[in-house]
Amino acid sequence: MRTNPTTSRPGVSTIEEKSTGRIDQIIGPVLDVTFPPGKLPYIYNALVVKSRDTDGKQI
Repeated sequence: MRTNPTTSRPGVSTIEEKSTGRIDQIIGPVLDVTFPPGKLPYIYNALVVKSRDTDGKQI
């Protein structure tokens, strides 16, 4: 598990490389996401999910 203490505090932000993962499983509010080796994002970073709704509109 990777942590980044410099970005864990309120008011501190940095630009970092984005990692693309794959959602493997959803159980209630819990997401299991797999990332490529060596591309695991720092813990406490937000996940952004891009998808389309049933009408084909991007959400």
